[in-house]
Amino acid sequence: MSRPSYLLSSEELLGVFNLTHTATAIHVTEDAIIQEANDAMLTIWGKDRSVIGKSLEDALPELKGQPFVDMFKRVWNEGLIISGKDTAAQLEINGEIQTFYFDFEYRAVKDKSDKVICILHTAIDVTERVLKREAMELAAERQAALDREQALNEELATTNEALSVTNKELQKAQHRLHILNTELEDRVAERVKALSESEERFRTMAEGTDIYIAVGDETGNAIYFNKPWMNLTGRSMSDLLAFGWADLIHPEDRDRFVGIYLSALESKIAFAGEFRILSEKGDYRWLLASGPPRLNTDGTFAGYISSCVDITERKLAELERQNLTALVDASSEFISLANLNHEMTYANPIALKKLGWDSVANRTILDCVYPQDRDFARKALSNLVEYGNFRQEIRYWNEKTQKPFWIEWNGISIKDPISNEFIALATVGPDVTERKSHQEELQNINEEMAVANEELAATNEELAATNEELAQAHNNLVQYIRKLSDSEEKLLQAIETGKMGTWSVEPQTFKVTISGFVRELLGLEDEHDISLKQIFKAIHKDYHELIVNAMEDALNHHTSSDTEYQINNLKTGEEKWIRATGKVFLNEAGNVTEYSGMFMDITERKLDELRKNDFIGMVSHELKTPLTAINGFVQVLQRKSRLEADEYSSNALEKTHIQIRKMTAMINGFLNVSRLESGKLMIDKTSFRLDELLQETVDETFISPSTHEIILALSCEVVVYADRDKIGNVISNLLSNAHKYSSNGSDIRINCEIKGNEVIVSVKDQGIGISGEDAKKLFDRYYRVQSNHTISGFGIGLYLSAEIIQRHNGKIWVESDGEMGSAFYFSLPIN
Repeated sequence: MSRPSYLLSSEELLGVFNLTHTATAIHVTEDAIIQEANDAMLTIWGKDRSVIGKSLEDALPELKGQPFVDMFKRVWNEGLIISGKDTAAQLEINGEIQTFYFDFEYRAVKDKSDKVICILHTAIDVTERVLKREAMELAAERQAALDREQALNEELATTNEALSVTNKELQKAQHRLHILNTELEDRVAERVKALSESEERFRTMAEGTDIYIAVGDETGNAIYFNKPWMNLTGRSMSDLLAFGWADLIHPEDRDRFVGIYLSALESKIAFAGEFRILSEKGDYRWLLASGPPRLNTDGTFAGYISSCVDITERKLAELERQNLTALVDASSEFISLANLNHEMTYANPIALKKLGWDSVANRTILDCVYPQDRDFARKALSNLVEYGNFRQEIRYWNEKTQKPFWIEWNGISIKDPISNEFIALATVGPDVTERKSHQEELQNINEEMAVANEELAATNEELAATNEELAQAHNNLVQYIRKLSDSEEKLLQAIETGKMGTWSVEPQTFKVTISGFVRELLGLEDEHDISLKQIFKAIHKDYHELIVNAMEDALNHHTSSDTEYQINNLKTGEEKWIRATGKVFLNEAGNVTEYSGMFMDITERKLDELRKNDFIGMVSHELKTPLTAINGFVQVLQRKSRLEADEYSSNALEKTHIQIRKMTAMINGFLNVSRLESGKLMIDKTSFRLDELLQETVDETFISPSTHEIILALSCEVVVYADRDKIGNVISNLLSNAHKYSSNGSDIRINCEIKGNEVIVSVKDQGIGISGEDAKKLFDRYYRVQSNHTISGFGIGLYLSAEIIQRHNGKIWVESDGEMGSAFYFSLPIN
């Protein structure tokens, strides 16, 4: 369609656009590329038309660091309109940076689809207006200053006249002030005397109490500690005043309590808190501290008078109660408490879940019991006061599902330790529903077996009669065999009473067959076929790799498997620990026909192990605290003996320091075992040079004089992706063992080489060697070489090393040639 002749062309429009006196430009993209700018805008910029097509920042480099380029990006990206009045901008005009002022607008122009297509930039130079306004304001300020100066001069003249009169009055006032100063000095002397007597009474009171009292000034520095503080800490007054009490606070409490104190000091308010402090005896005591502000006579803040009382026994009892509560809450047994009226006061989480209750509010102990068994329960409860306890098997029920379940009901009367009166009833009981069910099934099987035996006896009598009777006997025998088959099935189900089940995997199709106990434990549907994928859904993801490796090893190398791992019931979400043992069965041709085994619930044993590991970890952690203090004292004594040139003390303290390092290494070993078996030993992988780690470990391991020569043959500069600290521990342990098990003057050789996609590190000694029998168990937990018990150790170093290497998908092994020494190797994947 042709354009009407009266419409302007694009060139004519641009010509008109250039005639407007309003500076205007059109920009595109978030970089504000200049598509067009009229002469007025080019004049403001001080540029010619060569800037067309450039970004705003390239055209006007002086705008870098100013906000305008970022404004353009926001307008383009967000479709905004940004404007400003009297806005200052630094522009380069004729090679000189000058300040101009503009009224400007950046407007996003959009198409019909609401998409930004360009930015319309208009600007009006208002520099002259702004400068005139600023000049007028400056002139007004100067005039106001002149007016104020005139007024001040007049006021000064008046003041001088008044000052003459004031000087005369001042002379009279000075005479009166002299008299008042004399009286004031007498009063101050009396006040100082009274304060001195008051301070003496305070010190007498503070020294005669068992409470730990301290006084601090307004800056937070201590100025006084009473004698109980010195008796508790074994430190002098001067040590305590030099902030010597803060370093005695338990490391876990120090930052928290000191923070409370400093925060209160900053606000000049009272503070209170609990903390543990190291006593002179070497144990930690719990203190409850409070400190009200101390005020001067004029009401200003003067510091604190703080008091502390020993609450150690109360805290230990509280911690013991918390631990007991946690154990009860975590128990898988039914645990509850009731008062003398049999009203429920507590039930642990598993009890509430089994009963289908939300809480024990307005519940009695009889509400737990299946309605048909409540008369029996009342009789058992009535005998409790007389006999003190009872043990019965009774049915409880789930109120929501209306289904009963069997409980081994153990009732225990709780008596007041002082009056010996019966005050409460405790019930503890495991769920024995499964056992009761299997007992009934076994009883039915036994009855059927008895009937079958009678039928067999009758059949034997009839065998002598006729062939027809023989045929009948044969039919009876077939029926009996069928019953025996059913009995065998039920006996297999009875195995599950012992929390065991069976599983089987067909090696060609990987079809899985599992018993009912295993289905129930994993939360799988009874009527559906089971796949490995479904089973893996119930297994904790941290153990998937372990199980796959065990299965592949069994099927490929025909070895037995024995693994322990955590599962989550797919229906209830309940966590369990299980042990799965497996064996591969072969046909005459040596091919795998079946991979099957047992599936056992080991939750109780595993939880006991985890609690034991937590206990070991807690004890090891607590042992490190006094050991750290001992190490510090030894270092102080070492410095002192060196200064005094006491060679005997220096040698003795050096040996003590070596023993402390050995004990610290053993405690760290126990901590790592505890973390490993509790699933808390984390692998934090980073990239690092293995040869550099080997050199560092050698340097750190033999800081003290050694009688062995370490030969480090670095033949590989390789970067590995692994936990640097954990791999360093492995190398350090192998070096320590080589040092312990080889004679003085012998060599220890360390080598590193690359083979394929892995790097192999070896530590070779010229020691006593390792027998083949010991080598098989060397990496087991707590195992030590049987031929030598004179060398200290607990047998955890190599166990931890093996676990660390396995978690890096590497291998660790030992080679020994009789009495020629041993060589320990470990490998790590390079990629």
